Amino acid sequence: MAEARKSVEEHYAQAKRGNWDLVLGVWQSDQRFAGGCSRYQNPFSGWTFLHQAARSGQEAACRQLIGLGASLGARTYANETAADIAARQHHHHLASLLKHADLGEERESLWSPPRDPALQPSSNLWDEAQERRATQAMRVVYGGVVITIPAGSRYYVDSFERVLIGFHGTYDPPSDMG
Repeated sequence: MAEARKSVEEHYAQAKRGNWDLVLGVWQSDQRFAGGCSRYQNPFSGWTFLHQAARSGQEAACRQLIGLGASLGARTYANETAADIAARQHHHHLASLLKHADLGEERESLWSPPRDPALQPSSNLWDEAQERRATQAMRVVYGGVVITIPAGSRYYVDSFERVLIGFHGTYDPPSDMG
C-alpha cells in the first residue's frame, strides 16, 4: 500500500507540474490506479487531482476524473472547489463545466460520488444520455447502494461517462430519463 501511495503522490506531483500527458497516459493504461488518483487529496493543502487539472485548464483530465468519481465538492484548506480554482485562473468555460457536473454531493445527493474507487459514480443528467453496452459487470453507486449492471446489459451515461441511474436503481432506461 505504501508503494501505491507513493506512486499516487508522484503522479500528483507530475500533475502539479503540468505534466498531464504523462499522467493521462498512465491513467489510460491503469484504470484502477486512475480511480485511486481520483480520490487523492493532498494532506497539506487539501488539493486534489481535480483542483490541479482545473488550475491548468485541463478539460480532458477533469472529464476523466469526474467519470472516475472525483469529488466536485472537495475543498482545499482555503475553502475552494475545483470550479473556484478554474474561475480564478480565468478558465471560465471549465469552471462552468465543473459546476454543471456537480450533482449536489454537499447536500448528500443520491448521485454523490462513491468513496471507493472500485465503484463507479452515477448521474442524473438525463438530457445527456448516451447509450452504452456493458462489456463486463459494473458496480455503480446510487444513494449509497451498489447497483450491479450485468455484462451485456444496456445502460446510459452522461457526457462525463457517469452511469445514469434513476429512482429505485433503474438503468435501462433510468426512470426520470424522459
